[in-house]
Amino acid sequence: MKLVNKTGDSLDWSKSFMYSIHQTYFLVQKKLEHKLQKVGNISFSQFLILLPLHCKGHASQSDIADYLHLTEATVSRHINSLSKDGILTRKEDPDNRRKHILALTPKGVKEFTNTHRVIEFELKNIFEVIPVKDRMLITKAFDTVLEKLVSQNEK
Repeated sequence: MKLVNKTGDSLDWSKSFMYSIHQTYFLVQKKLEHKLQKVGNISFSQFLILLPLHCKGHASQSDIADYLHLTEATVSRHINSLSKDGILTRKEDPDNRRKHILALTPKGVKEFTNTHRVIEFELKNIFEVIPVKDRMLITKAFDTVLEKLVSQNEK
């Protein structure tokens, strides 16, 4: 699809490229949410909340919000739901009573693993239209951009 402005002129590469990235991410996320509603007990958004817990073993609500660039209120709603469902535990941080340390329960580990399998299967089906060689090139290019953005953000 070629993007054009109101006067019919083509938009520059960076705008159309960013639009393609945004639309692709939005549609992939929508597809994953829909699939997980059918087969899983947790949503894609909840899966993303659990990701730092799976990787690090535990994290605070503010750590997760920072990691995902979400508000603490948004994260809190998901955490309340996940806690009620027995997927994660909340313990008071002994150094700061207002802070809670979150961790996956055994049920949470199982739900995370099952959801991860579904997501991996769906992503494979979505992106198999791109040859492996091109996927590697795209990944390398995005890693380079990511490194640049992260280094600039740290300054």
